[in-house]
Formats: sequence, C-alpha cells, structure tokens
Amino acid sequence: MKRVFELFLFSILLVGLTGCPKRPLVEPVDQARLDAEEAIASASKAIGAAREVGADTTIAESLLEWARGFFAQGDYSTATSRAWEAEVSANEAREAALAKREEEEVVEAEEVAVEEEEVVEAPARIYVVGTWERDRDCLWNIAKKRRFYGDPWKWKRIYRANRDKIKDPDLIYPEQRLIIP
Repeated sequence: MKRVFELFLFSILLVGLTGCPKRPLVEPVDQARLDAEEAIASASKAIGAAREVGADTTIAESLLEWARGFFAQGDYSTATSRAWEAEVSANEAREAALAKREEEEVVEAEEVAVEEEEVVEAPARIYVVGTWERDRDCLWNIAKKRRFYGDPWKWKRIYRANRDKIKDPDLIYPEQRLIIP
C-alpha cells in the first residue's frame, strides 16, 4: 500500500512539474466557426446602426449575405472576411450619413441666420389684433399668416418685439396694436 501511495505522490509531483499536456480548449475548426459567427453578428449590429441614421446599407447587406452563404457552406474563413468587409462598409455608410446630416444642419442654421437677418432689415409693421371668434388671433396664428412669416414657430419674434404690451404670450386682446418685426 505504501508503494502505491508513493507512486501516486510521484505522479502528482511529475504532473505538477511538467504540467498537463496542452490541448486547445476549442478545436481549430470550431474556433474558425466561432470567429465567423462573431464577425457576422458584429456586421449585423453595424448595419442596424447604419440604418438608424438613414444610411444606404445595400453594399454592406449584400456582403453580409455572402458571409452567411459561405458560413452555411462551412467556409468559415471566407465568411469571416466577408463579414468584416460588411461591417467596414456599414460603418463607412453610417459615417457618411452622419456627415451629410451634419452638413444639412449647418446649411439649415445658415438659412435661419439669413432669414433672421432679412427679418431684422424689413421695416416693422403694425397689426391690430382681431377677436378670437372672428379672426382666431393669437401669436401663433398671426405668425402663421403668409403676409408676415408664414411660419407659426416664429411667434416668439412677435412676442419679443411687444414685451412691453404683452405680459403673457397666451393672452392678447382685441384691438391691441402689435409691432410685427
């Protein structure tokens, strides 16, 4: 019994010193499959993010379909590379859409600035408030009239120009004379 115990201790010591034989935790084929699955999932997320900002994802979607086809055939390395290409394409489309949106916002801001400059330069007009029953006059509706701004969201301009006469922008009275800048 002592001999068996010595052999057991010796084998434990030997394994401890030399280490266990190293085997990969995942077989290479399985690792390639996992890499392909991860790349396809990542590309799908990138395409979804690109769609959210209104980007054109047709190229990325076709590359992803190719990747899925290669994956189904068991060609995991090609599936992985196609999925990476799809992800890159989706990210580029997303960045382009965001840049375009940013550009459009800058142009809109410039147009608003030009509009405001034009309004400031225009001579001020006087508007006599009518009754609610007959004219439906409120700052919103006055600003909406084509002869003034044609845009109800510009009611604040009228309010700012008439702060001395209007204490509450929700309350204007018939026969009140308002300056329309």
